[in-house]
Amino acid sequence: MSEGRWPVLLRQIPTAELDKLAILRVLECSNGMIQLRFREGHADALNAEDTRRAMRFSMRCIKGMEIPLGQQTLRFDSTTQELLIEIRTLYVNGIKRNDSANRSEFFRASRANLEAIGHERLESARRRLFAECYDLPVHTLDWGMDYIKDVLTSVRPKEAESALGETTAKCSKT
Repeated sequence: MSEGRWPVLLRQIPTAELDKLAILRVLECSNGMIQLRFREGHADALNAEDTRRAMRFSMRCIKGMEIPLGQQTLRFDSTTQELLIEIRTLYVNGIKRNDSANRSEFFRASRANLEAIGHERLESARRRLFAECYDLPVHTLDWGMDYIKDVLTSVRPKEAESALGETTAKCSKT
């Protein structure tokens, strides 16, 4: 897929789906930072049990393409699911299997995804997860948001790829 196609494709997603994607992205980025802090022995890392619980919850949401929140379960429509499968495939091939072309494409898709969602929607998603998600300690949502802000404030695409790449590579060792 060409570099310019991701933003166009992702901006066509309906508002309701972008709201759900925002929740998924905050959730998965928070989980990634939880994993990274645990692996690096960070002073504020969660203990092993809480780290595993966060990872299980996050992976269940990503792979099942549904997010249980309070009394509701968010489900993605089929078009969004297809897009998530494509981006997840880029992630697995690029990060887990170390394929440079897929990795670069994953970074482009990931940044375009965050840009299409937008900062306001991501903040709203963080607040919703704070209120309705009991599988991640609420303070870890800020870790995920800090990561997202780093990606979104990168001036150049290569800087964003670098910011995404360094943390993603460290977080992908699961």
